[in-house]
Amino acid sequence: MSPEQTMEKLKNMHLSAMADAYGRQLADPVTYRELCFDDRLAMMVDHEADVRATNKINRLINSSGMYFKSACPEGINYDPGRGLNREQLVRILDCSYITKGQNVVLEGASASGKTWLSCSFGVAACRKGYKVKYYKMRSLIDELLVARAALDGSYQKLIAQLKKTHLVIIDDFLLHEVSAEDMGELLELVDARLLTGSTILCSQYQHDGWVKIMGRTPISEAFMSRIKSSSHIIRVKTVDDMRMKNSALL
Repeated sequence: MSPEQTMEKLKNMHLSAMADAYGRQLADPVTYRELCFDDRLAMMVDHEADVRATNKINRLINSSGMYFKSACPEGINYDPGRGLNREQLVRILDCSYITKGQNVVLEGASASGKTWLSCSFGVAACRKGYKVKYYKMRSLIDELLVARAALDGSYQKLIAQLKKTHLVIIDDFLLHEVSAEDMGELLELVDARLLTGSTILCSQYQHDGWVKIMGRTPISEAFMSRIKSSSHIIRVKTVDDMRMKNSALL
């Protein structure tokens, strides 16, 4: 079998990265001639594995709907004025909270960088192989209400998908007025995911005041009980307008 036929068979078996690595070895025999067969094969296999891992991460990020897909843990701004605890964020970025089914609450004024920070947490989760989904709160509630009203199984299908999603990011939490029906939808979602996934909530309001905004009802108190009992609270202070800085990354 000729080298060209070997490369074609590799591509037909969906081993294109391995075929590319093999092609590089053929094109530069001097560099590789001192390596034994096992080493050269290992290099090709490693390249295939690395490319597949990178492609999987990219697919997870692209399908997440995250507002800042280019956000990353390495780019987090630890300016002292922001009040971020580096040790706390390191624990969040290792994604152990997802393994434990815990949640994260990001509090801070508008343009403090909460959305970018939540997306960097989401990217960290994708790198670990976790499925992530990003929503603005109003969009999430509307999607749940429309699916429920369809009466064709759409609601059950959506909930099943979200139960399989390891991390759900809900941005602009309580930015808009919420009704009892809205809170009922959120409570059902949290209950459905209680043992199957984690949630990140981004809000301009401190969590201690959420019940007042939602209205003190059994539903809102039940929702807060689910969230507060297992959440990491991160307060982000405003230094400059982080939205303006991060817009260049879109």
